[in-house]
Amino acid sequence: MPLKVFVMYKILQYFLFSLTVIGTISAQNKEEIKIEDLTSLWKSAIQNNPNQRVYNLKREQLGYDYKTSQSFFYPQANVGFNGQDNLIQSVTPVPGILFNKPGTVYLQFGKHYTYSSGLTLTKDLFDWQSVLQSKIAKENIELNKVQQDAFIQTLKTQVGQYYYSALVATTSLKIAEKDITVADSALVIAMQRFDEGLTDKSFVNQALINKNNVIQNAEQSQQLINQAKANIKILSGLPANSSLSLTDKSVDNYSTKLYETPILGNDKTLIPYVHNISIAETQQKMQGTSNYPKLVATGYFGFQQFQDKFKMSFEKNAWTDYQYIGLGLNWPMFTGFANNNKLKSITTQKRIAEENYKSASSQSAINDSLLIQNYQTYLRMTLTSRSSFELYGKNLSLSMQKCKEGLVPIDNYLKVFQDYLTAENTYLNNLSNLLTTEAAIEARQ
Repeated sequence: MPLKVFVMYKILQYFLFSLTVIGTISAQNKEEIKIEDLTSLWKSAIQNNPNQRVYNLKREQLGYDYKTSQSFFYPQANVGFNGQDNLIQSVTPVPGILFNKPGTVYLQFGKHYTYSSGLTLTKDLFDWQSVLQSKIAKENIELNKVQQDAFIQTLKTQVGQYYYSALVATTSLKIAEKDITVADSALVIAMQRFDEGLTDKSFVNQALINKNNVIQNAEQSQQLINQAKANIKILSGLPANSSLSLTDKSVDNYSTKLYETPILGNDKTLIPYVHNISIAETQQKMQGTSNYPKLVATGYFGFQQFQDKFKMSFEKNAWTDYQYIGLGLNWPMFTGFANNNKLKSITTQKRIAEENYKSASSQSAINDSLLIQNYQTYLRMTLTSRSSFELYGKNLSLSMQKCKEGLVPIDNYLKVFQDYLTAENTYLNNLSNLLTTEAAIEARQ
């Protein structure tokens, strides 16, 4: 293939490749969402994440449960009607002398049919279980809140990691665009030397291999971008047909940070354990009151009507007033050890909650220490690998000039190019690890 035609073919190939890795034209009616920085992305995720809506609905539900648990503060009112057919009326023994009869006379009192209608009021005067049950309902609201805070911390960590992953992959893609130009130049030189009989076919093949490696790296970077954006859409509750655009500055600037020990905020994932212990304590107290007496006040305000026949009258004076008030005391003395065993079970449940908190606190402390150590290590590795990558880039440029002038053989240049690609991958991997760790730290701020 003539050199001029080959160069034009490579330019066309590079143009098509750029269209592939950068992206195609957006489809019509596709919503474009620009993400300026991580803070704005966090705000969107916290607002639109599907699980956030579930937590909000759960909080609403628990609010209704708490209001329901406070119903014991108010009297219960019921309106009722009752009709009774006294099939066989009870008898009352009466001395017969009252009726000029010997012995005892058994008399029936009352009417055959009885009707009653009225209002019944009941009020708990002494019920500690209901009081503590209301307290548990209120604590469940707080538990849902701290669980939501813990979820937000995890959500911010995941969103931040995918965000930085997309930025690193975008940086890798930009570097690949430059690398493919260098790889094409190396391939041109290798083919020229081969056509001139100054080298063999293996160097041309090696130049093609280097170019294929660059293309493969670019494809992998594009795949990482697509995957990261897809996960960001899922976590942020964004429409499936939306197009994300990351407008943050290059991640290269992130690797110039000073050697500082980052300060971690409180681990919000531990707070729900504390609330679980508090709820277990309240449940323990509530179960301890199961043997307490319950005092209930009752009042009835209604009317009665008595009939000898199956009928009901609404005439004047047909109904007579019937009212009463009373106090009821219920004191469980023996329940077959059920309350005692249940108290032991709840006490054990509290100990389990305490052990879970102790274990989670220990793991959190260890993970926090490791997180800081990893950040400092990745920062040093990123700075050194970036310096090496820049030096390899300079060596590659110098080697290219020497190769064009015939001062070094083509195999020397190809070896330098391979070392350059290795240094590039090392730097980008270290940078990705650094920013992934940094996302977990920033989520704790």
